[in-house]
Amino acid sequence: MSDDYEYIENPVFSMHLSPPVGWTFFPPKSSDNYPIWYFVGQSNNTLQAKQRANAEIYASVLEAMTSANMQMYGVDVTNDFTPVQIENPTTNVKGVGPLYGDEEAGAITQTAIGGTAITTFVFQPYTVAMTVTLHNVGNTRYKWNIVTNTFMQKLSLNFNARFNGVVTITKF
Repeated sequence: MSDDYEYIENPVFSMHLSPPVGWTFFPPKSSDNYPIWYFVGQSNNTLQAKQRANAEIYASVLEAMTSANMQMYGVDVTNDFTPVQIENPTTNVKGVGPLYGDEEAGAITQTAIGGTAITTFVFQPYTVAMTVTLHNVGNTRYKWNIVTNTFMQKLSLNFNARFNGVVTITKF
């Protein structure tokens, strides 16, 4: 059981989520004989996908801290998210590309590994582990719980991230 009055400086938020489509990128060329189909809102490359992830995470943290009446001046927000290349299979059910995705409500919630043009895709739930670290800031666990809940709400509703499980807060 955690103490709501515990002071946490430089908190680390650990989570599992299905990333928004914009945090993924499409291949430069289709790996199949099918024309390539992109997910609407998908990034062009890994750099653009990472920039979008960084901006959307920062915006969500900013809104969450502001709603908890916390100051953002001098706060550094970092994350360890790595964008993934995912193809939209559309009518293609037997692709040879590396990874195919299924979008639900703006997030990639399932993926299937390609590889043979013989077997049909078998989609599995898709989540990624991610941490968001805040530097140069401290407050009580109670306040960080408020920030966490608002962060999850903002990232879900504004940017289509889908959380799987709880977000935990630890010290850096």
